[in-house]
Amino acid sequence: MTKSADKKFLITIVLCLACLLGTAGTVRGFEGPLNIRNSFPLFLSIGSPLIISAEGENSIDLNLMYSSTYLVKTSGEWSFNLDLEAAIIDFQIKRLFFGDSVELSLDIPVLSFNSGFLDGFLESYHSAFGFPDYGRSNRPPNDFLFEVIHNNRTVVSGKSGEIALGDIKVGVKKAVYVRDPYISIYGSIEFPTGDPDGGYGNGSLDTSVALLVNKGIGDSVMTYFNAGAVFTDSFRAEETIGLEDYLYGAAGVEWLYSGTLSLNTQFFIQGSPFRNTGIRTIDEVATILSFGGRYRINPGRFLEFSFSEDTNTAGAPDFMFGLGYRYKF
Repeated sequence: MTKSADKKFLITIVLCLACLLGTAGTVRGFEGPLNIRNSFPLFLSIGSPLIISAEGENSIDLNLMYSSTYLVKTSGEWSFNLDLEAAIIDFQIKRLFFGDSVELSLDIPVLSFNSGFLDGFLESYHSAFGFPDYGRSNRPPNDFLFEVIHNNRTVVSGKSGEIALGDIKVGVKKAVYVRDPYISIYGSIEFPTGDPDGGYGNGSLDTSVALLVNKGIGDSVMTYFNAGAVFTDSFRAEETIGLEDYLYGAAGVEWLYSGTLSLNTQFFIQGSPFRNTGIRTIDEVATILSFGGRYRINPGRFLEFSFSEDTNTAGAPDFMFGLGYRYKF
């Protein structure tokens, strides 16, 4: 996506959000979007945006995201060699301040890249539905590969089975309109705490800003809209690579199926932080479609589940599966 197209994309989303203004009455009982972030290994540590609720809360979340990625492509300057599965554990804490109008959040990710065990299942899945396998069958099953080369110099060289800290993020959310639709602004700083040589971070300070809107439909449906931008600098690994700022947007629907179960559908889109690599899978926008829900154990405890697919076969894992636990206080 070009910078001009990026700007038009963001303006369109903001105008659509503005059109939602007008009705009153905040709908309660909703738990917000599912905790799903793009787990594509090369984008994971560059701002790592995800769809979030405009309304703040006091909560602690522990989430596990498991994904499979296959990308073996070479262009004139670049060679991307990724055949791996990734496990990401996120610890998130959110706390309200100043009369509940400001939420401060802390996100601590722990990452592990490994050879995995799903190649046989994915081969059968793709074959059964006639989906392309991206060339996965050309490599040995469940064999680990994580290497990025630029102009014959290694940028990232990952190792299988390591467990390491990722880039820690601090976020601030401020409510600006607290009726319906509920509107907030959000900003974050992502600190370079992860090792970029192994793909656990990008070695740079990343920031983001976003507009968040919650819009209720009746008593049992809540919609969520995010439009934002991530500001980044470079990938400072074994070689320093310049990166581009990028835009992202998201929409989600939460349906209160019963008093204990809510069901969610979410769609996420983001631009690529890499400059023209000549490889479509890296350069084009990433789109992710997700389904899942939450089960209410009691008024303050919830279990979360999700399944996500890469709908543009670019900039995202082949699939992602998530489990989570939330405690509200």
